[in-house]
Amino acid sequence: MLRRLVGLVAALALVAGGLAVMVFLLGLARGDVGVGGAIGAVVGAAVVVAALRFVPAPALLGGYAALVYVLLFFPILVVVVYAFNKGRQVEIWEGFSTKWFGEALADETITSSIGRSLRIAFASAAVATVFGTAAALALARVRPRVRVPFDTLLFLTLVVPELVIAIAALIFFVNAGFELGVVTMFLAHTLFNASLVTLVVRARFVSMGGTLEEASADLGAGPLATFRQVTLPRLFPAVLAGALLAFTFSFDDVIISNFTSGAGNQTWPLRVLNALKFGIKPDVNATATMMLGVTLLGFALAGLVLRVSARRQGAVGPLGLGRPPAGGGDAPALEPSSERVLEPVGGRG
Repeated sequence: MLRRLVGLVAALALVAGGLAVMVFLLGLARGDVGVGGAIGAVVGAAVVVAALRFVPAPALLGGYAALVYVLLFFPILVVVVYAFNKGRQVEIWEGFSTKWFGEALADETITSSIGRSLRIAFASAAVATVFGTAAALALARVRPRVRVPFDTLLFLTLVVPELVIAIAALIFFVNAGFELGVVTMFLAHTLFNASLVTLVVRARFVSMGGTLEEASADLGAGPLATFRQVTLPRLFPAVLAGALLAFTFSFDDVIISNFTSGAGNQTWPLRVLNALKFGIKPDVNATATMMLGVTLLGFALAGLVLRVSARRQGAVGPLGLGRPPAGGGDAPALEPSSERVLEPVGGRG
């Protein structure tokens, strides 16, 4: 604990010293340097040198990471805390109360946007899970020369900035004659989420290997029976995790929804964004807090599913989905649960 605290203090001193030196250099470039600036630069440089010299690199990097997380999540914490503020002035704490959550849920514009977001998120997650799972199974089985172009398109969907995807989707829908609304938001969300599900499911499918599928075929089961009794039960945790991630990404999306929503089709995040244009109000804090809770719940469930899946496989690999055993084996050792799965298949053979 003491080492982590020292690392955090050293990282804070390192950042402060670096800022002091940068301010001095900028003032020097403008020709406006005072005695205070020069002293601050000297002290800052000394602090930077001392932190780099006397604090171990792992502790310094850990402290810097902690400092970054604090700066990122402290504003979110402030919003959550002041969502329970009793007073109407959001910057003045007047006591604990949950009345603003009730007032937010009594607002018809908020409840309608919540329902719209849930419908789009559930539909997008369901369709993206089906198409993403099918794409993952297909891409894992084809030859590399066929798979590489599809992999390129798959990763481009995730790497390209979301703003570019939103503009491209808007241009496509307008030129194709679609009326912007719930359907266009659903289609745009599904395009992005299908790529996400494909990556998660494909990583899990590759880590499973093909030994049990080959054994099922040797015992007389057809492709459909093998998929239903062998592949899908082992793949289900990754499929469920992909579905939860797809739901979460669709539920809290802002950029794509903003470009493809049209008039009068606000989702929950867009309702919060538009409310901020008229100033921060307590019901906006409460709405944002509820939205954050739903998002964190989705991520927590997805992470829990992936962790349980990794523990059952006895190893952790990419995306926490398990990894093949050492020594170049094609699949993990036959587990008792897998043997039970093969029993009815052998009976049918």
